[in-house]
Amino acid sequence: MKYKCLLRPHSNGRYQASVIPLALAETELLLGKAGIQAKPEMLEEQGLQWIGFECDGLDERGIGELARSAHVYLVSECRDGGMLMPVRSAETPYLGDDLPYVLKYKGKTNETFTKFIVNLALCASSFSGDEPLKLLDPMCGRGTTLFEAVNRGWNVMGVDVLANDVDEGAKFFKKYLEYHRIKHTVSKKSMTAKGKEAAVVQGFEYACDAAKFKAGDTRTLRMTSMDSGRLHTLGVKKEFHLLATDLPYGVQHGPGGQRGKSLQQMVRDVLPAWRDALLPGGAMALSFNVNTLKLDFVREAMAEAGLKVMVGGAYDGLAHWVEQAITRDVAVAVKE
Repeated sequence: MKYKCLLRPHSNGRYQASVIPLALAETELLLGKAGIQAKPEMLEEQGLQWIGFECDGLDERGIGELARSAHVYLVSECRDGGMLMPVRSAETPYLGDDLPYVLKYKGKTNETFTKFIVNLALCASSFSGDEPLKLLDPMCGRGTTLFEAVNRGWNVMGVDVLANDVDEGAKFFKKYLEYHRIKHTVSKKSMTAKGKEAAVVQGFEYACDAAKFKAGDTRTLRMTSMDSGRLHTLGVKKEFHLLATDLPYGVQHGPGGQRGKSLQQMVRDVLPAWRDALLPGGAMALSFNVNTLKLDFVREAMAEAGLKVMVGGAYDGLAHWVEQAITRDVAVAVKE
């Protein structure tokens, strides 16, 4: 059976061209997550870009995995005479399509790419995205990755050294819940380590509809400002199924505001704590600017931290142009 997947267009033509390898890799990995072996290829027809592949046939699981795609808008089955029969569009968001997009700020990671790195971590992990997973973004900024995971119905936690960013993200999420009249509760809890206050965690408990909230079928979002290399001081160990983050593009973001620390040293310092935060079978996906961090270095640091690095096939060749001075790549690893 042949299938064609319509790609989401991007307003920047150069960026659109640069992410085609990402779309192909993502499709291959999502199909592999469903146990379907296929080699997708890029097609251009009627001025539109498609991903085409052939397999014995997509079952509900395969269609469901493709619905998570960051790059695919519509999955269609090829019928006789060139007719396309739609079989699935994008998955339905838990709260709202606009959630990751509304908050705008300098340095924000592209929402489509954010969804992509979450998918990379999910595909490498031992877990299914159909269950309410727990995701950690240890350098969350104002929460784009968290909001993407929220829309999958997952429980999430974000950490960042910049308290203002954490506060802005939490304020936005509170206003979003209020504006859309989503049932929720808000909490603020001081966490201590060795008798001293270590961090203040801002928390939200919510549900996609009032009936589920009343029945206790809720989800949580937590945000806190601290050095994510010290997560263990909050008792955060073996808690998360997935970790996804976009690493700083410069050297000014040393943990705890230590401006003199190199980006390379920062990565080496925090990776053990990030590994410990994952459950066995959990996976992390880290994106970075190759002009400040090299793929071989990041993979080596992951291995030194005791993680199994995913290499070969769809996990290679993910480097892509973003803008002047930024060429981005992704490294993925699993906690065995």
